[in-house]
Amino acid sequence: MRRCRLLCCRLMPPSTILEIERLIRDQVQENIHLDYKASKAITLAARDEIAKDVSAFANSDGGVLVYGVEEKDHLPVRIDDGVDDAVCSREWIENTITSRISPKVSDVRILPLPLSPGRSLYVISVAKSFRGPHQASDKRFYKRHNFKSEPMEEYEINDVRNRRERVSPLVTFEIFDYRRFVAAFDVSNVSDLVAEDVDFAFMPDIPWPEEGKPPLFANGIRKFPPKQQFRFLYFPFHQILNEANQIPSAFSVSIGYYHPQFGRRVVDEWPVNFEAFRHSMAIRSEIEEQVKDVAEGLKKLTEQVQAVNRSMEKFLPIAGSTGLDLSIPALRGLKRAIVDGKEPAPIHPKGCDFGVIREILGTDPEMSRAIWLTLGHRYSPERLKDIPGMTDDLMTRIRASFVLEPDLDKLASDNQPNGG
Repeated sequence: MRRCRLLCCRLMPPSTILEIERLIRDQVQENIHLDYKASKAITLAARDEIAKDVSAFANSDGGVLVYGVEEKDHLPVRIDDGVDDAVCSREWIENTITSRISPKVSDVRILPLPLSPGRSLYVISVAKSFRGPHQASDKRFYKRHNFKSEPMEEYEINDVRNRRERVSPLVTFEIFDYRRFVAAFDVSNVSDLVAEDVDFAFMPDIPWPEEGKPPLFANGIRKFPPKQQFRFLYFPFHQILNEANQIPSAFSVSIGYYHPQFGRRVVDEWPVNFEAFRHSMAIRSEIEEQVKDVAEGLKKLTEQVQAVNRSMEKFLPIAGSTGLDLSIPALRGLKRAIVDGKEPAPIHPKGCDFGVIREILGTDPEMSRAIWLTLGHRYSPERLKDIPGMTDDLMTRIRASFVLEPDLDKLASDNQPNGG
């Protein structure tokens, strides 16, 4: 079944000489999506006309230009002799479109169809643009109307501009500066979609450090995953802003990619102006401020740890090679005081010297020695009262701190049977 070529709908661009001949045979008329041009329309003098026609299709609904077909009354008549390859090439057409339309049209495909040795037909397919409106080289905006390109009204220009606002860029290009010392380029996919067939064009071309142009910028990337980011170091700011180094301080970057949401290719332009950084100061980022706060907190913590270390030095005399030299009773006393929340258990005075007595009771050396000598023999607790300077309060503390054994002689006599 013959393919429909009536262009009330979008044209399937012809890709062979045979398909162009079929357009002529079927008398497919020019319309808002199709325009026939004779080969002589591609000349040096016609570059502005080429830019006007391409921008008109981009500002409208897209379309196809076929160079090498004569027409009459908007109907194709025949294929002419073709474009001289020595005069025109695919690259020449591409450069003409790129340099004479602003902003750059996102999706233009140029297909040369060899007609005879040294002669070719050209099919230029232009997609509807979502990055318009696009201005031709005469500083005017054009649209496709009926069979020709016509200047746009102001409201039509605004309509195309509003169309642009509905499409957010997938890939962004931004300057990152480290402390106003080294410049870097941040390239990010800020969306949740995969940007496909991404390429980069710097206008004008810029120099690169010794490592050369990064492969991402030189070769593009087939698939740019969502939320992925690249950072590339550039030159130090003092070199960029030094005119003697011949590093452009202002340029633009065109990023072209296939937008899966809209099923077409788009191009975004990102201006770069290092002059804006001249005489500016570095701004401390939020992360740097947080790092500063953490550093100050660590400093305070270090000071507190050092204070604890100093307070622990007084425990060094009771430390042995494997830990603290503490007895089992002492450990039990610590357990009662720390874990159980009780007063330490009384200790047996046997084996204690007067220094222990003094430490526990807080008495002076003379009183401590007298208590030690009394506790070192068999006694009745009442003997402690005979010590000069003894008080009831001190007796209470002694009973609470030490195990007081009963007098053995008194205990023995208490156990004798009556009349023995």
